[in-house]
Amino acid sequence: MNESKFQMLRRRTLGLMLAAGALALPLGAYAQAFPSRPIKMIVPASPGGGTDVIARTLAKVMGEQNNVPVVVENRAGASGSIGVQATINSAPDGYTIMLTLADATTIYPLTKKVPPYSADKDLTPLAQVAWTNILFSTPASAPYKTINELIEASKTSQMAYSSNGHGTNTHLWMERFKKSTGAQLLHVPYKGAAPALQGMVAGETNLAISSPASAKVMLDGGLLRPLAIASPERSPLFPDVPTLVESGYPDLVLGAWFGVFGPAGMDAAVADKLHEMIIAAVKSPEYQKHAQSFMFDLPITSRAEFTKLVADDTPLWKQAMEAAGIEPGE
Repeated sequence: MNESKFQMLRRRTLGLMLAAGALALPLGAYAQAFPSRPIKMIVPASPGGGTDVIARTLAKVMGEQNNVPVVVENRAGASGSIGVQATINSAPDGYTIMLTLADATTIYPLTKKVPPYSADKDLTPLAQVAWTNILFSTPASAPYKTINELIEASKTSQMAYSSNGHGTNTHLWMERFKKSTGAQLLHVPYKGAAPALQGMVAGETNLAISSPASAKVMLDGGLLRPLAIASPERSPLFPDVPTLVESGYPDLVLGAWFGVFGPAGMDAAVADKLHEMIIAAVKSPEYQKHAQSFMFDLPITSRAEFTKLVADDTPLWKQAMEAAGIEPGE
């Protein structure tokens, strides 16, 4: 028996054991008693990064609110897939959860000819805990005052956009933008967000997209002009910046969600209880203050809404990869 089959059998066996134990309890008693021991929160990223910092704040508040330790375990490597696999292979009892973003759950499998897992089938979405918007900016010295002015100008003169690198989410987002708007823009990849923005300000490109946090220093210094934001509605952080939806592109809601997942096969009552715990922590003053310091938006969504967000992501990212000419590899 190969390793993957062994892991699948192990997870199913643990799930059956959990179900058998739950049958011995009065209806709903397991969910009512949950949690009764420490919860492990897997983070498919290295310590100290944005995902890790958000996870540790969430874990701290959840633990304090529920009198049960929530322990963060970093499982970095292979574009986050190591942590995702560890979550998938855990018992679906609610005591192992994962905080991550689409890069690990959705984008990574699409880069493989044989996807190692599916977010829809192998994970249980529990709650969205943050959203980082995407700003479309041009140099403050540029003549464009709206995103549509820039799009129209790109059709008659050679223009270019900066990305954080070939195959990064900024590259894929921009290819989606080009496909939806008809903008004619050459791709100029850089090695990270800061170099991409610096290159644009230096006149090497005409447009760049970034998280608000990445652009904050240059925005504060008056070097950038935000033309549009790719959120569903205007962001409280940038109330005067129109959305791409307002600008005539209803399919261009772009950004990066941070969410919490469990393995597939979780009892619905336990999943709902975890959702309540997570959202209560997200609403806390401590979490709100910390997340907003990273310029994250904090939408409060239901478990069903987050599940739909995750499911809708896969075809969108697949289309973006095709538009960018990125072929799945081994």
